[in-house]
Amino acid sequence: MQKSWKRMLRVGMSGVLAIAMLAGSTGLAAAQAVQTIHFTGYFDKQLRAQMAVTADSFPVVNVRLVKQDEPDMVYYDVGTSILISKDEVLTNYHVVQSYAELSDGDEGTLTVASPGSLGQPVKAKIIKTDPVTDMALLKLDKEIDAKPVTFTNARDNQVVYTIGFPKNPAGDLVILDEDLPSTYNTIAKSRVFSSQASDVPGKKGIGSIVKSMAQGNSGGPVLDQNNRVIGMMTFVYGGRTYYITSKTLQSFIKDSTTPAKKQVAVAGKVSN
Repeated sequence: MQKSWKRMLRVGMSGVLAIAMLAGSTGLAAAQAVQTIHFTGYFDKQLRAQMAVTADSFPVVNVRLVKQDEPDMVYYDVGTSILISKDEVLTNYHVVQSYAELSDGDEGTLTVASPGSLGQPVKAKIIKTDPVTDMALLKLDKEIDAKPVTFTNARDNQVVYTIGFPKNPAGDLVILDEDLPSTYNTIAKSRVFSSQASDVPGKKGIGSIVKSMAQGNSGGPVLDQNNRVIGMMTFVYGGRTYYITSKTLQSFIKDSTTPAKKQVAVAGKVSN
């Protein structure tokens, strides 16, 4: 179908391939319909049903931008996030970077929706970012009706699952506010290659899994067999998918909620 605007996906990190995720618009509880999910790896019938429900805990981030010098084009940066409280989500910084760095006069919209309610997106604002480690914390205008995640540490060679919204099986890029038939979120089975990877120059607080994810999984969770988050997918390098470890994620969350220390004047000097 021809559109008057062009779809643009922004992908890129210095020296690595950043993986941004895409989602389509559907009716209610679409993510819980097993037939709309693409499973990679062996999943028996019971596990498919369990993972389909689990996917609702990982909302989709949709960023729509209009630039001053290109008023007829709508730019999209779309990703997935991890629900850490009823009204807060974590995602990669590169998923929301173009929104965070909008020039004066440019317009943009940042919304978040759980897979079961893609037709009812919630507005969000960025409350903290860390471009170096590629993390962003978003505050939602209202609560999402899904259970927030719990975190745990990874172990080398353990079985893990990833949830994301890349291209649909036909290879088409799908956008949240288009009238498309299904979400086609992807759930993949893999193993941890290294719980503390050190083979990527300049990167700390990361781990890796053996299976390389397709373009379209940024900000998505890496889960253990009890659906606890061991990390958040962020980039592909050297044929492996790298994730930000749960320890790094939790430290980022904790720092964002810690009140700043008040300065106290003592004997002519200021101390914290």
